[in-house]
Amino acid sequence: MATNIPVLTPVPTPTAIDFETTKEVGYYRLVWRRFRSRRIALVAAITLGLLIFACYILPFALPSECVDLNQTDLGPLSTATTNSAFCPGSHFHLLGTDSDGRDLLLRNLKGGQVSLLVGFTVTILTMLIATTMGALAGFLGGVVDAAISAVTNAVLSIPSILILIIFVKTFNSNGQFGPLEAGFFVVLGISLIFWPTTARIVRSVVLSVREKEFVEAARAVGTSRLRIITRHLLPNALGPIVVSASLTVGAAILTESALSFLGYGINPPTATWGNLLDDGRNKIFDPNGVYFALWPGFLILITVLSFNYIGDALRDAFDPRSLER
Repeated sequence: MATNIPVLTPVPTPTAIDFETTKEVGYYRLVWRRFRSRRIALVAAITLGLLIFACYILPFALPSECVDLNQTDLGPLSTATTNSAFCPGSHFHLLGTDSDGRDLLLRNLKGGQVSLLVGFTVTILTMLIATTMGALAGFLGGVVDAAISAVTNAVLSIPSILILIIFVKTFNSNGQFGPLEAGFFVVLGISLIFWPTTARIVRSVVLSVREKEFVEAARAVGTSRLRIITRHLLPNALGPIVVSASLTVGAAILTESALSFLGYGINPPTATWGNLLDDGRNKIFDPNGVYFALWPGFLILITVLSFNYIGDALRDAFDPRSLER
């Protein structure tokens, strides 16, 4: 008699869940991934970091800015007189000296300190003004929106360099202020002409967000207007604000350099890239005069290009549609 032997079928092993593939990626981490994928932006950020380090740290390791050529043992260069300039690449001065014997490398680094400080200060002040004005115009609407839009259009319709020259000459007509006060008026003047562009961007974002469901829910529970703006509206405009800020730094440095080049900004003996460029223009026909204008112009070019590349990468990183391109 045959015996039926039951056949044991193997129990299927449950598939292991890969939690790494189901892990949510935060918005700002996704932004960082997109930004990191832009090689040119990373190169620009590294270049900018090295430049800032050189301007603010390296001067402490260099010799004194002003060299007394009559008292210094110059060795083979001892035939130089007080009003002559060393050729670049000498043992004492890598970029040479100006007609007063001041080291050009140190002058350019200290000029970078002032120009970068002006750029970052202008950006902070501009973002504060633009964010406030844009958020109020977009959220309140009505008369407030019309008034702020009218001021914005008025500022944008006048040539910016003309406003700056008039502003600086009005408050510092006789050059009676020192470099700190002159720098304050330059920063204030540039900020007053830079804010409208960012304010328009913030206004457009606030207009598109203020009718969303979460804003209506915040109104329904009695949330104050200030809290709605700061906790619900402005975080949605953070991406455009960051992009605009990165581009504003380069534009502010370029504008300050133009003002100083024209003689309406921060004047010597305080060094900025703009007045160093102007000094190089005055010495362009000297035997080594090309080096006076070469280095500040090159530093302005590298700095502005770095900020522009970073701004372009941030704009793509904050744009949700960039994944489709």
